Amino acid sequence: MNTRKIAYGFLCLGFLLLMTGGFSSFIISLKDDHQQVLHRMEDVSGLFEGFSTKTTAFEEFRDELYNDVLGNVYYDTMVVTDDAVKEKLREYEAMVDDLTGDAKKMNSLCGNVYYPQASVNSMCENYKSIYEQVVNYFVTDIATYNESVQKYNDYQKAIKSDLFVSEYQARYRYIDYNGDKVFDGKE
Repeated sequence: MNTRKIAYGFLCLGFLLLMTGGFSSFIISLKDDHQQVLHRMEDVSGLFEGFSTKTTAFEEFRDELYNDVLGNVYYDTMVVTDDAVKEKLREYEAMVDDLTGDAKKMNSLCGNVYYPQASVNSMCENYKSIYEQVVNYFVTDIATYNESVQKYNDYQKAIKSDLFVSEYQARYRYIDYNGDKVFDGKE
């Protein structure tokens, strides 16, 4: 009977150690998850800050593009300035490409995740609308330029000239990135 008590004591002690170990493991893993969430929130904040800076640069470039290039598209100089205009449009598209890379990174950090800080959740929501506007502004600007090119080419054809300017072929189309069924930035 004495061995039964000892065995029962060991069994209780083993069970108690097992429960303590499981509880400790749970607490440690909860702490690790919390650290990972904090790290991800820092990543979202840092990435959003860079995204915002690039968006500001995009807006400034867009204003400059309209003032210096697209606002000065004239039939009599279109052939002469075509290469310079296309180079500016490639720079413009490269800025959109850069923002697309950041948007994909933000999407991987923000997709179907709710963070404990409202500011981080706001960043995760806002980048989608901002990115959608950027792409749709770009597409609208290219469409406007291509309309001018088409009118120029029609004019040249009407006067039987052999001058021709090719349209700018962009890789982007209008998007609804935030899924609200509204194309933000499509003018």
